[in-house]
Formats: sequence, C-alpha cells, structure tokens
Amino acid sequence: MNMEQIEAFIFVALTGSFSKTADLLYLSQPTVSMRIKALETSLDCKLFQRTGHMISLTKEGDLFLPYAKSILHMLQEGQQAIQRSHGDVEGELTISAVFVSAFYILPALIEQFQLLYPKIKLTILTGHSHQVLDMVLNHEVSFGIARAVTHPQINRIQLMSDDMVLAIFPEHPFAFRHQVSIEEVAREPLILFNRGSLDWKLINNAFSHYQLQNNVVMEADNIEVVKRMVKQKLGIAFLPRFAITNDLEEGQLQEVAVLNLPQINRNFELIYLKDTPFHGIMRTFVDFLMQSKVMESQNKKSP
Repeated sequence: MNMEQIEAFIFVALTGSFSKTADLLYLSQPTVSMRIKALETSLDCKLFQRTGHMISLTKEGDLFLPYAKSILHMLQEGQQAIQRSHGDVEGELTISAVFVSAFYILPALIEQFQLLYPKIKLTILTGHSHQVLDMVLNHEVSFGIARAVTHPQINRIQLMSDDMVLAIFPEHPFAFRHQVSIEEVAREPLILFNRGSLDWKLINNAFSHYQLQNNVVMEADNIEVVKRMVKQKLGIAFLPRFAITNDLEEGQLQEVAVLNLPQINRNFELIYLKDTPFHGIMRTFVDFLMQSKVMESQNKKSP
C-alpha cells in the first residue's frame, strides 16, 4: 500500500470514474486500474463494484474511505506547509463561475485558497451556465463552475449539490407549519427567479401536473432582488438553499417543505476541456477543491 494507490482510490470514489481519475491525476486509465488493484490486493478485499458502466463502493470500500481521506489530508497539509514556507506556488489562474456560486460559495473557498497560496492570482468571470461553458470551450478560462451542462469536449467533477426550496418571510402564515401542500402554495403571491431555467421548469411542471395556476406577482433574474422582495412581504419564492443559508440562520427568511413537489437538486460541477493537462497551478487548484469537498463531506457526517 502506498500514497499513490490511496490517492487513486479517493479520486475514483469521488468521481465514480476511472477515466476521470486518470485525467485528474494525469495518468493512463490502466495505471489507475493497476493502483486500485494493488490496493485491493494489499487490503485483501474488493473496494469497488462494477455494474456495467457504473462504479460504486463496496461495503469495505465505504468503510475504508474516511481513513484514506484522513491520510491524504494529512499528507497534503504537510506538502502545502512546505510549499508555503518555500514560497514555491505562484502564478495566475482564470476561472468562470455561475452567479450563484460566485456570490454565495466561492468567497469562502477563495479566502481559504489565498491563505494557502497567497502568490496565486485568481481572476473570476461570472455568467449563466451556458456562458461559463462557452468560456471553457473558447479557452478563455482554465476551469468553469456550472450547473447541469453537458458537452462532448467537457469533463465534469461534482463539487457540491444544492436544492431549490420554498423561502418565506417569518410572519407568513406558513411559518408555523412544517409542510404545506402545493395547492396552498399556488394560492400565494409567488415571485419567480430565473424564469425559463431548468429549476423553474421542474417547479412549473409540478404545478401543471396538478392542474394548478401560479399566482405570479413578480419576476426577477437576480437572487438578491427576489430575497429582498420576500423580506418585504411581497410574496414567497423558490430559491437555491445556498443563496439563503445566512438569511435562514439570521431568521430573516424561513424554509418550508412542499408536499408533492419532487426534490429539485442540481449539482455545482467543475468543468474543463478533456485534453486539459493538470500541471502546476491548475493541479494545485483542483487538489484544493477536491480536498474542500472531502472536508465538507466529513463535516456533514460529524455529529
């Protein structure tokens, strides 16, 4: 058992793909397979089960994963400490990101990244998912952070998930309810965000399925505008949970579950061109994001 095998195991577990792991580690797919096989031999058990094109952890793999993450985390911390002491990591990196991630997710991540790598200058461009995709395809940026985009020239790595939830002001009659029906929501003044997006189409389809007409009183393409209108008691709105986390904690908004409405979950993904070689700063950035994902999953499991 060695660190290269553990690193390959963690990346396959996170990406669910040997080929994506090979791209990330700048290896051939057979090399990744050999490292996983050697680790399985060392542990005397199967770590992954393969069903067609699907790869998932076995019971033993799921048991071993948190220990592997801890080992890799300690090693990376040691490597980063040495790099910082030598001042080795410096340069520039340009990424694009959808507005939601740029406003509500990236600031905390970038703060951590700059503490670790103060000599790396980041340039962040924002846009809708299709614009982020175009910037990656046109080589304007090294990476993009988008939601629900597909393209034959693009590889994707899931970073984190987000749900669309019903946000209300604290004095709303729904505030004292654990859940409400979709029929009740249809009778309330509704403020639309990002009309025409996949999020809204899924919500609108649910209302149509029950033959309900929405009581739309306002539309806006800016989350902060929608939040402000809800706080002003002008209506209620379906919004990404990431965008209202602080408002929920501060009691300025509340979240209410809606019966018969399917959970609308859209992942934030790191996208990049398939032929992108990960060297230097690009590899540093990807490793940082993957480590942040590891720490996020560990925190969610902590009591």
